[in-house]
Amino acid sequence: MKIDAARAAGFAKAWPPDVRLLLLHGPDESASRDIARQIAAAQAAAGVGVTDLIGATLKDDPQALVAAVTSLSMFGDRELLRLDGLDDDGLEAIEALLAAPQGHAVLAVAGSLKKGSKLLALAEREPAIAACINYEATQRDAPRLLADMAAPLGLRLDQEVAESLFESADGDRMVLRAELEKFALYKNAQPGAPQRLTLDDLAALGIVSGEAELFAPIGAITIGDVESAVELVGRLPDGVAIPLLRALERRFATLAQMRADVDAGKTPAAVVDAAGRAIFFREKPFYIKALSAWTQNGLAGALADVLAAERAIKAGGGTADLGVQSLLLGLARRAAAAQQRQR
Repeated sequence: MKIDAARAAGFAKAWPPDVRLLLLHGPDESASRDIARQIAAAQAAAGVGVTDLIGATLKDDPQALVAAVTSLSMFGDRELLRLDGLDDDGLEAIEALLAAPQGHAVLAVAGSLKKGSKLLALAEREPAIAACINYEATQRDAPRLLADMAAPLGLRLDQEVAESLFESADGDRMVLRAELEKFALYKNAQPGAPQRLTLDDLAALGIVSGEAELFAPIGAITIGDVESAVELVGRLPDGVAIPLLRALERRFATLAQMRADVDAGKTPAAVVDAAGRAIFFREKPFYIKALSAWTQNGLAGALADVLAAERAIKAGGGTADLGVQSLLLGLARRAAAAQQRQR
């Protein structure tokens, strides 16, 4: 049977006795894993043992799932079996589960199941299986999504705070929850004593999962402040290449959209002002200066180079942090040259 995300999240409070398997699937795997994590944590806190099983193992041993759910838990008479990476290769194992006597509950995470998936068809017609599809959230969803996640932690978020967090985490639910948990500790927030999270709080701790704040190096790079870019990029810890490149992708893409308005006759300041809360207020001077320097062709070239660097890292092509640093400083020099031409 199909259920929505809110009902799936409710399994953390009470697992329905007639549901043998909760299947979390869809394009937003981060959301599926976040819901699964919350359910498993709640079950563990209630004294339920949690055992992990890899979905790929079911292809060669379909009876492994039945054996796991019918065995006695070493932690007591209740157990939750968490199944990661379930796909159509596990169909036979799920059919065997449904045919077997009632056992421990199963929590399964899958990615996007293809159209015509036999596993998905079974899950949606079988009342003992609850199937929840998770779609990727958009910037428009940020206020509602973040409010729902923040309330149990004792946090209240203004719209611009929710939007800033969502953008910095690229909509990743696991990253967003980690950030909110960090801010709840910082604000000493409790559900019974909610605290308001402000833009100043974001600036105080930095955003993007505890990494060094990326606004400063991105600002320096895009306005051509080479000296500051060298210092700020040099301070970044290893392993932040992908988050930094993605943040730059968003910045250059946004600048390209705004540059079209500048080319149509509007001033950079007017274009940035019209964006309102879509731009973090402390970032607005950087946007204005960048729009004054970069041309549409220059922005397109910079975005292409950043995207190519990210693809190289993902493909294991050898682009490491040092290679990324060289690219970033090269972009800063391009911006500096553009600033010189404007004078």
